[in-house]
Amino acid sequence: MTFPHSPFLIGPVSVPNRLVMAPLHEITDQPFRKFIREVGGVGLVVSEMISSEALVRHAVKAEKMMAATGERPLSMQVSGGRPEALAESARLCEAAGADLVDLNMGCPASNVTKGGAGSALLRDMRLAERCVTGMVKAVKIPVTVKMRAGWDASQKDRGEFLDFLKMFEAAGVQALAIHPRTRVQQYEGHADWSIIARAVAAGVPYPIIGNGDVNTREDAFRMVEETGCAAVMIGRGALTNPYLFRQILEPDLEVTTAMRIDATLRLFQILLDLLEPREALHKIKKIGAWFTKGVPGGHGFRQNLHAASDPVALMEAIDALRHQSVA
Repeated sequence: MTFPHSPFLIGPVSVPNRLVMAPLHEITDQPFRKFIREVGGVGLVVSEMISSEALVRHAVKAEKMMAATGERPLSMQVSGGRPEALAESARLCEAAGADLVDLNMGCPASNVTKGGAGSALLRDMRLAERCVTGMVKAVKIPVTVKMRAGWDASQKDRGEFLDFLKMFEAAGVQALAIHPRTRVQQYEGHADWSIIARAVAAGVPYPIIGNGDVNTREDAFRMVEETGCAAVMIGRGALTNPYLFRQILEPDLEVTTAMRIDATLRLFQILLDLLEPREALHKIKKIGAWFTKGVPGGHGFRQNLHAASDPVALMEAIDALRHQSVA
């Protein structure tokens, strides 16, 4: 394996390099995925988490979350705790053009786990098995899983995640992404990469994708060196630096403040082009807070985000930061 440039397979689906954009709730929608592919460097993109229950009810918002514009390869992630709904949602994702469908077994949010979905599935292996088996039987495209190290430290320390790996193999899962924090940790503390290494050492036939605390090029290479994972999945690190994927591929790439501001403007324009004005403004506020971290004058911009009501004015404010940085 030559990280990060060499392709790898998830079932029959070829991913052109070993860098994956993580599914991020209310972030990795169609506009963001279009943007991050334009910036370059990413091999696989994953949709934001889509509720299987909303999909089977044909909720308009859930169906819009499946929207894609020729992205290849594309994974759509679904959540839920009812096998029948997950199987039907997998079929809907396949029909919508997904190359892969992913089961969320990692989301720590209480509004997700209280319904038995997300990381709550880690507390019930038999239910998790019925969920993944139902999805695998429902579609021809590969089914993958994203999971955490356990519900809490005691489950993690018992190594129960290794039992899940074996169950996934028997069920026909074709790739696994591991975020090695527990549900109780949420996003606090450090990601324990030794969990990823243990998963790789288990020798399952499908690729293990590492996730957690990759914020620099050096982090990505160190994760592969320490764990042997087949690919690296990046989430929050790409929000503060959308050029991170390219930097991993191109060691001489220097990201300037002007490049970051131009990227922010481009994302805002894509949001305005593809979303309704109110939804675009909401996303601009959310992502603009991430993208301007470390940009000269960005703190003042973020202070004014909450009260902003005009997306065009926000774009002008970003443009002013670019001129300010050049000056």
